[in-house]
Amino acid sequence: MANFEYSPAHPFKPVRARLTMDLCRRYGLIERPWIRIVKPEPLGYETLVDFHDPAYLKIMRDLDSAAVASELWPDMIRSGGSDFLTVDPKILRFGLGTEDNPIFSGMYDYAALAAGATFLGARMLAGGEAQAAFNPLGGFHHAGRDHAEGFCYLNDVAIAINHLLKQGLRIAFVDIDAHHCNGVQDAYYRDPRVLVVSFHENGKDLYPWSGFENEIGEGEGRGYNVNFPLPQNTDDDAFIRAFSEVVPPLLNAYSPDLVVAELGADTHISDPLTHLSMTNMGYCEAVKKLKDLSPRILALGGGGYDVFKTARSWTLAWGILNDLEPRDEYVGLVGGMMFGPEMEVGSLQDKTVYMKGATREKVNREVDRVLGYIRENVFPIHKIRV
Repeated sequence: MANFEYSPAHPFKPVRARLTMDLCRRYGLIERPWIRIVKPEPLGYETLVDFHDPAYLKIMRDLDSAAVASELWPDMIRSGGSDFLTVDPKILRFGLGTEDNPIFSGMYDYAALAAGATFLGARMLAGGEAQAAFNPLGGFHHAGRDHAEGFCYLNDVAIAINHLLKQGLRIAFVDIDAHHCNGVQDAYYRDPRVLVVSFHENGKDLYPWSGFENEIGEGEGRGYNVNFPLPQNTDDDAFIRAFSEVVPPLLNAYSPDLVVAELGADTHISDPLTHLSMTNMGYCEAVKKLKDLSPRILALGGGGYDVFKTARSWTLAWGILNDLEPRDEYVGLVGGMMFGPEMEVGSLQDKTVYMKGATREKVNREVDRVLGYIRENVFPIHKIRV
């Protein structure tokens, strides 16, 4: 799957997963008797349609191959001048053919395979075959039932959660990706069978412009959708304080059978698409807490657009999920020098970054404000005492 490419200039790079696998091998996090690498299959139509609209799946499938796409392009595209092309609204209404979600050869197969990997992990966890599963090429939390958006074509999260619900399991979805999980929120906004908790950069500043603290669900689902919008420049300290005050009490009160965790690494200070100031130190603290709170955990990669920093974060996360300390197998050997993901700091771990002065005060005030809202409006629904 690392060989797929949305377009040469697109920021979403599936190669992150291959880099993560290389690092996991280098640091002794794969060759263990309890760890298996399993090969997924693309999800079939009958499973995809359990969440996605049939018309949307059909148009995706029709545009799957380069041959089919080339036949459709004359009808899809109208010239607006020598420098300008517009896509037929019939295609655009499905969110396809945009800059974020371009049409490329193998698009449908790629999305169905990514969803198949997440689904396989969910099935293995539900069946007692595994305690933790990780799909670094999963976590397409923006895709809607009938459209693509935000680099996401099929919502593997919702497809897997629907399957788990059919098994009678109680599910919590915890998302630490820098972008709000609008597709997952929309899917379960009125459903108390799924607790959705998202920590992300404030929607005032970042796509998808949603995920405010007052979006707490409706009807029977009121209180089961929890958003923590983080202000720009949030550092490790502020993030961990917010996460520690919200996630443990909610998960302890909700008592899920299984946690689906979106471990997006685009909260990193170096990420080119976001405006937070975290390192993988704060990221790892959150992963550790999730691991300790989860009876079973399905981890998904999500976002991360500094490719090497993302691979480092995911490698550390896999180590945490297996109670393993990364150990460089090549230390002291000829050719054992650092490469790409490690070169900057000489190891997988970052040095934490601390905000100071007025910036720190502003971040802390905003974190306090959102914490106060959640304590007042969400915690009572779950009978959580502050």
